[in-house]
Amino acid sequence: MITFASGDLLQAEASYIAQGVAIGSQEGLGTGLALKISTRWPDAQQQFKRHTRSASFGGGDMCVIPPTAERPGIIYIATQPDMYHATLPFLNRGLRNLAKHCAKRGIPSVALPKIGAGLGKLDWQTQVRPLMLQHLASGATQFIIYEDFRLEHERGE
Repeated sequence: MITFASGDLLQAEASYIAQGVAIGSQEGLGTGLALKISTRWPDAQQQFKRHTRSASFGGGDMCVIPPTAERPGIIYIATQPDMYHATLPFLNRGLRNLAKHCAKRGIPSVALPKIGAGLGKLDWQTQVRPLMLQHLASGATQFIIYEDFRLEHERGE
């Protein structure tokens, strides 16, 4: 099930937050939503670094950081072969893996941005949105897709 939203994704009432990253992100999550997550919840970035140093992390793969009392779970999805662009094959595989993982684990809700359409440079309307609808629309998990989001302190008055 998909719900579209706008606002502060980091304030979402979701069990997990999913986001796309480059496969070479092991040493830093220094831009976009990755930076905001690692700044707010540094333990998630540390766990991501440990995972990617000790395991293969290729296109479409996921690194799932369980939730704690202080934060939601974080799901890093390898959607980009490098820091500069996402690819449709990586995104397609990643979204398919996300849907399967959520169904298998009974995850009730996941908040996510327009994965691949921001810093990944894919087109939201013609490339990313159709893939999200294809992979995330059915099933019991509620996917809350933030089409436009800003942190609370970034809101202009």
